[in-house]
Amino acid sequence: METSHQIREKTASRAFEALGQNPSDNLVLMVQCPHSHHLAAIYDTAAGHVYHSVLHAVSHGRKDYEDLGHHASRLGRDWFDLLDVADPAVSDDLEAGCECGPYTLSRQQLIQQIADGEKRVIVGG
Repeated sequence: METSHQIREKTASRAFEALGQNPSDNLVLMVQCPHSHHLAAIYDTAAGHVYHSVLHAVSHGRKDYEDLGHHASRLGRDWFDLLDVADPAVSDDLEAGCECGPYTLSRQQLIQQIADGEKRVIVGG
């Protein structure tokens, strides 16, 4: 049996794929770390706001790993979720990947930042 997240992830992934070749045309919010690395993005889709991050297997710049540079998505796996979830049992925490290491973002804070009209936010520090 699929978990609640697996069901949301499938829906979000399909909605993201339906955006076609230029998903950035539907970008609502970009999230970056203090080093301007990409953490996550929120897209407006037919299924609602879709959260996307690439969960990196390793941090960027470790001397014992090949340095593949920025936007090296082959280092990790795509992670999708629906941002707006009415179920109070769903965690506020959203996993995010960065070349600096893993992050956890707040679902409610991202929703508020979108409502505030933010287009790009920098988290951490």
